[in-house]
Amino acid sequence: MSFTVGSKFFVGINLGWFEQAYSYDMGYSEFDDFPLWTYPPTAPITLNLAVPNMPPHPPFLSQHPEAIEQYFSAINGVDIVRLWLFEELEGLVFTKDGNNNLSGIDPVFLTNLLAVLDSANNHNIKVYLTLFNSWDTHSSPPAGLDPSRVGKYQELFSARKQIILKIMQDPTDFCNKIITPLVNIIKNKPAVFAIDIMNEPESVTENNMITPAQLKSFVESVATAVNPSGIKVSIGCMRKNIATSFSSTMDFSDIHVYNNPAIPNSQAQLDPYNSSDFSGKSCILGECGYALDSSPYDINQEVIVLQNLLQTTNDKGYAGAIAWRYTDYENPDVVLQTVLSFANTKPTIKAIKNPGCFIATAAMDSEIHPHVQFLREYRDNILLRSSHKEQFEKLLDWYYKFSPPIAEAMNKDKNLKRVMKYIVVYPIVLSLKILLKLLGNELKDF
Repeated sequence: MSFTVGSKFFVGINLGWFEQAYSYDMGYSEFDDFPLWTYPPTAPITLNLAVPNMPPHPPFLSQHPEAIEQYFSAINGVDIVRLWLFEELEGLVFTKDGNNNLSGIDPVFLTNLLAVLDSANNHNIKVYLTLFNSWDTHSSPPAGLDPSRVGKYQELFSARKQIILKIMQDPTDFCNKIITPLVNIIKNKPAVFAIDIMNEPESVTENNMITPAQLKSFVESVATAVNPSGIKVSIGCMRKNIATSFSSTMDFSDIHVYNNPAIPNSQAQLDPYNSSDFSGKSCILGECGYALDSSPYDINQEVIVLQNLLQTTNDKGYAGAIAWRYTDYENPDVVLQTVLSFANTKPTIKAIKNPGCFIATAAMDSEIHPHVQFLREYRDNILLRSSHKEQFEKLLDWYYKFSPPIAEAMNKDKNLKRVMKYIVVYPIVLSLKILLKLLGNELKDF
């Protein structure tokens, strides 16, 4: 699938997990919460939940393989499905020596994953595979759990959390024992779209679980392990500024946008896509839709918000949009049909023109004059990729505000146009070309 302007705009749906089988849909979870729900609910649990235990029940898809085909048949017509893999450590196998170290991947998990990829391919749907969900490091006792078992829940949750953080702090075993074998198995499956390293990674750094530097090292290590396979890599972020911070090492960027029109100032401001914001890479909305935590909840907004986001994302030059799980909404059939209807319009990726060099264009009487093109490229490739990008953006905002009236005055006054051409534009272009010749890309560090 191509990210170029004029190619198909990707329209998709988040699957996340099959049915309600979070953490056990495709593979066994050696840190399963099944013991918390054994009967009678007040009976003591003697099992140590802080170490890996093989659950007594098989994964959901092993019991219901027909669910795979049923799912893809229902969404036939979308381009992409985003599917989570290792939620709550599902599919990962650990040593039984008390250290909870990684030892490999559950073979049942791989069997079911391959079946999912084959079914997706039969429906001409690509699968975007998310490795971890950062929100697994945040939790509270589930509703309905007997108070006598809350301590055991905390024992289980703490073990899961520490394992995820340990993997992020030192991803060596994860890359060698999980990622490399995984990508070697799936790399030739035509349904594989890309790997999303972690769902919303901000949640671990903003809560001081790991440092931004550790997160950056983790992301770069996983990307490096995936790269030889030829599979694209991204990371789904809650905020644009976090996505841009990872963009140089990603194949494309991924941001998540939810809206609730009932809450003042809650509307996400989706800026027009600008390649310079993302290191020249494309960007998609990996999640979007009506905010499920909206209060009061307005079922009528489910479709309205989603339609607006899909259309706006396309109009503003992004490469695709993946709606959140339709089954989580109160009117799932209509939400699904909204996505399918938009996909049926066969939208394409649109070119979004960055603001022009107004004064230079007026001075040279053409926006395609070599000097104007040079200044535009210098802006996009040097200024907006430099270590002082934010300061330059503020200067450019000022320029875009005040330069159009100056350009208009130049177009009305030939003498002013001549002065600006020879006193302003020519000297600036010459000076910048000399700097580029002397310093090249080192200018980005200034």
